[in-house]
Amino acid sequence: MSILLLPWFVSMKASAPHGFSLIEIAVVLVILSILLAAVAIPIAAQLEQRRFEETNRQLELAKEAIIGFAMANGRLPCASRPTDNGVESLTNPLASPPDGTCGAYSGLLPAVTLGIAQGGQDGFAVDAWGLPQNRIRYAVVNIDSTSSGCPVLPAVAHPFTKAGGMKEAGMNCLATYSYDAPAPAKTLITVCSATPAATQPFCAGTKLTITAPFIVISLGKNAAAGNFTATDEGFNAGTRGNGTVFVSRTPSAAGAAGGEFDDIVTWTSLNTLFARMVQAGKLP
Repeated sequence: MSILLLPWFVSMKASAPHGFSLIEIAVVLVILSILLAAVAIPIAAQLEQRRFEETNRQLELAKEAIIGFAMANGRLPCASRPTDNGVESLTNPLASPPDGTCGAYSGLLPAVTLGIAQGGQDGFAVDAWGLPQNRIRYAVVNIDSTSSGCPVLPAVAHPFTKAGGMKEAGMNCLATYSYDAPAPAKTLITVCSATPAATQPFCAGTKLTITAPFIVISLGKNAAAGNFTATDEGFNAGTRGNGTVFVSRTPSAAGAAGGEFDDIVTWTSLNTLFARMVQAGKLP
């Protein structure tokens, strides 16, 4: 009987299911990796878009906080230095009212002074990329009130950061800083759409503004790289220029003219600042 069953047993063993071969497993893994890559790329792009949108929102909130500070205090805040932990840098912090002399006019956003500090960043506000290199930057104009036809004598030093300084100098006087003819050029903060020239008028391409009283900047995703010395981003990072000329343009890769660019830049107009301060009773 066992001899009769042997052919049947051998036949069943030969037809039984067998395990996957190494080649089959490798093919499956390749297919899975392709599918995962196809899914991961859109997810990464969506994440970057969300960070961009969140950073835009943060900069707009910062801009409103700065204008709100001016409406409450009759002046714009000074910038903060890395050692100030988010507090504005006043050269004479005990002066009452503040005399407008800043330890830094171009630097970091004074988030603590503005009441928008974030935890875990030493008092500084950071953009949506979240690294210490992504601290939000800020610059405020530093001029005196003298200009062609300005009636204020003697000149008001640092009128934008001095308590009551804009009112003392007068809106008409400060508004005369609105032309960039070479002799003599008088501008507030200047924002160019291409690499600025070495001398005034700075904007070799389109000038987006020459009358911004302050500017707020995110250095974007590539902030961690920190190599801004010879690029347009250097004007925004404080490694190029004089702290009053900045760049806002279409994002570009490293090989583009002016270098890689992914900064996000916002500012307000002088007229908008004046209108809000008039509304608050701080001007005229």
